[in-house]
Amino acid sequence: MNLTLKNLPLKKVNAPYSIGYIDNFLTKEYCEKLYREIELFKDYDDLVMNGRMRVNKGSNKFKNYLESSPNLNFLYDNLNNKNFYLEMENKLKTLNQSKWKPIIKNFNYSKTNYGEQNFNLIKLLRKSWLISKLFKKTINLDIDFSRSKKGYYRKAHRDRDTRIISFLIYLNTIDPKLGGEFEVFKLNKEEKEIKNLKRFPNEAEVSLVDKFSPKSGQLFLFESSPNSYHGVSKFTSENQDRVFIYGSYSLDRKVDWKSNF
Repeated sequence: MNLTLKNLPLKKVNAPYSIGYIDNFLTKEYCEKLYREIELFKDYDDLVMNGRMRVNKGSNKFKNYLESSPNLNFLYDNLNNKNFYLEMENKLKTLNQSKWKPIIKNFNYSKTNYGEQNFNLIKLLRKSWLISKLFKKTINLDIDFSRSKKGYYRKAHRDRDTRIISFLIYLNTIDPKLGGEFEVFKLNKEEKEIKNLKRFPNEAEVSLVDKFSPKSGQLFLFESSPNSYHGVSKFTSENQDRVFIYGSYSLDRKVDWKSNF
């Protein structure tokens, strides 16, 4: 059995960039298995964002946990391929709402590449404009398994400039009263120049468009365009974790975006 998006309806979020969600992407039973496997993790690669514990692709912990987690390994194998990337790309194209489009024509897909969580001079140079021109563009999956505790939140931001499509898979349902909602933002003043689009805008520069409490089995996906601002409301639960999988299909260099204005 392989996971596919082909016959699953993508519900549109009314935002200035291509973003939508699919309910019941994963079954309740499968989510429970994934949740239990992540609950067995004894250690994490890092603790970030006021309470989010992550195991990141490329780390020894990530490899070791996959070996002992058959359901996570199955999910990872299904996500980590060119066909699934193209399915996500095609789904987002049906929304036809983005003001920016990535300029990516011919490319290789690598199952082994991954983004660096820490500074790496060699990879930084490899992504530079002059050196990257010598190589064919390569897309890879970046992914982490995350558990968030009380205090976790994220202000409005957009992801790294190497990312093309970002997605979230929720493994448990969170009561709206506990926060931890995925938030979608827009700029108060529309910008047509990429250089003017900050990665971390000030609160006064953005407005909340919509917010969504995590639901088990739900998949959120969006183009990681220059104006794809999103965040997470403060999670306040005393005794429940917010368990999810974050992923992105990323380029081995900065993504070029073409304006549709």
